[in-house]
Amino acid sequence: MANAISVADQFWDRVARYREMGMDPLRWVAGCAVKVDLTTVVYPALRRLRPTLKEFGVTIGHREDADIFPLSGEEPIVTRRIYNPKNPSVNLEDLKRINPNRAISLVQVHQRNAENDKTFGDWLLSVYGAIGKAKVDFCVGKGHSIITGDPEAEFALFDFISHKNGRSEGWTLANNDTIQIIDPTVDPGTAEQTEVAICNSLNDLLTLGCYEDLKLLPVIDAPNAELEHRILEHARTFARKHDIDFVDAESPNRKKLLIGATFVGNMRKEPPIKTETLKAGMKILVSRPFGDLAPINVYLSALADEAFLKSLEEQGSSIEEVQDAKSEVIATMRHPNLKIGKIINGYLPDYGEEFDTSEHIASTGDISGPGILIFKELADKAKVDITLENIPLSYADYVKFASENFLMDNATAGTNGAVAVIGEEGLIGEIEGKLRKEGYDPKIIGTINGKGNGTVRVPKQVREMIAANAQLDEFVLNGAL
Repeated sequence: MANAISVADQFWDRVARYREMGMDPLRWVAGCAVKVDLTTVVYPALRRLRPTLKEFGVTIGHREDADIFPLSGEEPIVTRRIYNPKNPSVNLEDLKRINPNRAISLVQVHQRNAENDKTFGDWLLSVYGAIGKAKVDFCVGKGHSIITGDPEAEFALFDFISHKNGRSEGWTLANNDTIQIIDPTVDPGTAEQTEVAICNSLNDLLTLGCYEDLKLLPVIDAPNAELEHRILEHARTFARKHDIDFVDAESPNRKKLLIGATFVGNMRKEPPIKTETLKAGMKILVSRPFGDLAPINVYLSALADEAFLKSLEEQGSSIEEVQDAKSEVIATMRHPNLKIGKIINGYLPDYGEEFDTSEHIASTGDISGPGILIFKELADKAKVDITLENIPLSYADYVKFASENFLMDNATAGTNGAVAVIGEEGLIGEIEGKLRKEGYDPKIIGTINGKGNGTVRVPKQVREMIAANAQLDEFVLNGAL
């Protein structure tokens, strides 16, 4: 217990440092998401705004893991612009010169402007109304909306993409994602914080089999120049290590900690988004067990509250064991799934060729933020029924603890998480073998039952993994494993 108290003292010192930076790690411990709620805020706001945005020349792309658009002979040009939503002064001539076809957006919104779809929609209108005056037509292919507690830290970032229309030779994919911090018990300037955040954005491209011609545009902000420089250097080192082009890009400069990236890459294959080809008997494979965030939340909660620490010890776990689990999952999350992306790419048809389900992967998914809810989203989209026979977890005891103590709404969630692959049984068996050879721990976890109404049957043990009844109600619980 003496060592636990010493570690806890260090934790509280670190909390004080983060609070000086304008962050409260204890909110993170409690599982408060920094994303604007998609279901109740973002999607309703966009549905209401679509006609007005169309008048501005702005369309919103279909919801996919990444934006996907044709690759012509010339590389697309990415130009970043950041606007202040309180006074969105848009240089109209500059925007006309950029003449974008697409855009990847990241907006950071004060919590009062993210309370409901009306306030959030009005906030968006202030930005898009100013952009619309340039009268350029473009599609926002991927959007990311996050919350800040500081009204002065709001911004609207656009990575405008200009590409030539002409004979296509493949697809360009683009994505953006950010985190504030992955582990508040260590310094924000450590390499692991940066690498996890960057991998989180890259994973959506790799999940679709895109690993070529990768470009990294950092999205980094920090309370001071020294910390921002350290984080940027970690991003550069990551890019060099993995043979990724690093593109200097403007910082939001709001002096609040934020780490992430926009990624752009090319593929000369057809991406695995053929949900209409899902059929009875197809198998669901995951690249490794998941639930990565649970050990981190349990560790932080045990340090923040002695009651949690005591309960944890009564269940047979020491603070040192949880710390080891936390370190292990972070080591996994800071490693990019490049080999998985290459394996997926090898089971896709060449650009312009037809899908053959006996040879090609039908669909993939990134099991990060949604956890196993990704399968409910897939079932609804593809209008199929799914049965998950088992839910492999990295640390099942900590997932259960996090759920029982309401530390997380959904303890199957992760960051830079496992990748799901769906296809015919023989194909999935072959991919499983290749993943195992590359050092992964793949598991076949479920089956497509056939066309249906989006029902997802799961083992009854899922009650030990998901605390939020609204999320649990999305599933039909089966018997024991």
